[in-house]
Amino acid sequence: MTDIHRSALRYTADITAEDIDGLAGFIGRRIVVLREGAGVPGGEEERVGAALSQTVAALTGSAREVLGALDRAAESAAQAGPEGAPEGDGPARPADAAVEELMVRLSTLWRYLLTAAEAWSHLPDYDVARWRLDGHLDAAHEARDRWLAAGEVW
Repeated sequence: MTDIHRSALRYTADITAEDIDGLAGFIGRRIVVLREGAGVPGGEEERVGAALSQTVAALTGSAREVLGALDRAAESAAQAGPEGAPEGDGPARPADAAVEELMVRLSTLWRYLLTAAEAWSHLPDYDVARWRLDGHLDAAHEARDRWLAAGEVW
């Protein structure tokens, strides 16, 4: 975790690679403690730690891939310009549906990572403000407004 003060995570659109890596690092540090506490080499604690390490690595890799796909979708939308944007509350473009699908995937991966860290969420180095459940499905309009206000294409 960096010592940069970050605002509280509210929506999936706010999740960054730093958040994903920070949460994975937090879990990784807990796994080291778990594995070091194993009484017998190859014992249950060590096997659980190894399995959890593999799971967290897979979740982290997948979440970073989804973030990359979201970045590419945003770049494509910016290059396409506003001419392809629907009027008012018209039907969503195929790109909007693809972005929404990616956001759902990112939210799901984030929730899995949070579940892996939940047992240690009481520890002082758990970033309660950043590492919590998000509500992107209830706040898509707010995320869209923030992106548009920042000059980004939705």
